[in-house]
Amino acid sequence: MHEIAPKKKFGQNFLTDQSVIERIISIAGQLENKSILEIGGGSGNLTKHLIKAKPKNLIVVEIDKDYVEILSKILQSSSVKTTLISEDILETDIYRYFSEPPVIFGNLPYNISTKILAKLLAPSNDKNKWEKLFLMFQLEVANRIVAKPNTKQYGRLSLFSQFYSFPSLELQIPKTSFFPIPKVESALVKFQSNYKYYHKHNSALFRDIIKKSFQGRRKMIKNTLKTSYKNIIELMAISDIPENSRPENITLQQFCHLTDAIDKSIT
Repeated sequence: MHEIAPKKKFGQNFLTDQSVIERIISIAGQLENKSILEIGGGSGNLTKHLIKAKPKNLIVVEIDKDYVEILSKILQSSSVKTTLISEDILETDIYRYFSEPPVIFGNLPYNISTKILAKLLAPSNDKNKWEKLFLMFQLEVANRIVAKPNTKQYGRLSLFSQFYSFPSLELQIPKTSFFPIPKVESALVKFQSNYKYYHKHNSALFRDIIKKSFQGRRKMIKNTLKTSYKNIIELMAISDIPENSRPENITLQQFCHLTDAIDKSIT
């Protein structure tokens, strides 16, 4: 490890376990001649392996100025076309650097991981902007992302993630694989684009419906949605949703049918 101390304000827990890094690269599959984005290059442990995969180009985003010099040396010594961006990922238009959808990697800070995921999954112009995502989260968040209906973990994050993508939990990562060692276990989640599906629906309306539905998780959605949408019981029936359903019982497909029914009723 480099002598620069990881900073708590950036949520830095660097992945240092080489066997885990190699496993991530293996899970990612063919990366040669692909466009790649790495979110949070840090001390360059994953960056070095991404360079070895011989991508067409590699863009690395790192907010911490102390690690920019380290990453700059790593990138400059490679034969791969590289760009280093020293900015906040949440404030950066990352796609302007790519002529094709990139494969995106990231060991995300726990405290802003879902904000970064939202930025990646819900592009403002609803275009398919990335090919695949390989992102690390704390295990509890990863389990919520891939959760199925009628489980304790299933909720707004599950539906949001599965509306925009096909997420799969690929690898559990022990906390000892990081420095400094975090208090929780982590996991790698792979996301494949679901663009052909989600662009058929009113995505803004879908997000609004699931947000309002899960504000009263134990309440029946006919009660939580009735003040926002007229004739909600009739619209639920059209969508094959039983009248007494709670949000954790409703599938993604049913929420999409409800979105379409409400959208049609208000246009």
